[in-house]
This record gives sequence, structure tokens and C-alpha cells, in this order.
Amino acid sequence: MLKAAAALIEAKLNDSAVVVTYDLVEAQLSVYTGYLEGSVTFTNNARLIFFEFWRQTNTSLERDKYRYHLMDSQNQLVFRYDNAPHNPQIVTFPDHKHIPDGLLESAAPDFADVFEEAELYVLGIG
Repeated sequence: MLKAAAALIEAKLNDSAVVVTYDLVEAQLSVYTGYLEGSVTFTNNARLIFFEFWRQTNTSLERDKYRYHLMDSQNQLVFRYDNAPHNPQIVTFPDHKHIPDGLLESAAPDFADVFEEAELYVLGIG
């Protein structure tokens, strides 16, 4: 069920010039549910920790929950995307982005979007 999603993540990680190490765990919980989680260490010692909970429907594989948390080399927040339902005032509720100075509205990103943002941060571009 999760093989394709895991393969896309692993391809991104293997193709990146700024990834030093990573781990990726794929866990099938039932015929219909499972999750992917992992961490990535970058060349500047920043770390990306991520989690995606997936559910198989009759017609597709859907990501129900997610969090992508990027920390700098001092373990300080750079950004965190998640869909935990704790900010109902946000227009994009439950999807949102945490930054050091607060909270931003945000559409639900996928791993590729978040990883690209992390790479730009590591390269000093973002």
C-alpha cells in the first residue's frame, strides 16, 4: 500500500546533494492504513523529522495526517507543517505552518514541497 509513497520519498532523499543521512520507516498497520516516518540530516546539520499517516479508500491512497518539522543545527524550529486540529481560527484549518514567530495559513504540502523548502534553507536560499 505505501510502497509507491515511500519510493518517491526515498528517491528525493537519494537525489539530493545536501542530504548526509536519513532513515525511513514504512509501517503497514492494517490492510487499509499505514504510516511513513523518518528523519533527514543535512550538510548544515539541520534535521527534518516527518510523519505521514495514510489510508486506503476504494479508489485512492489518502494522507490523513502529516507533520514535517525542520530544525536548525541547534535544534531550534525553522518551520513545521502539520494538520493537527488545534488552530480553528486559521482559514486553512486544520492545515497550517509554524514558524519561529508564530503561525501561518498554509495549504497541505506534500513531502516534495517541504523537502524542496528544506533544501533551499540548507543552501541559504530560502
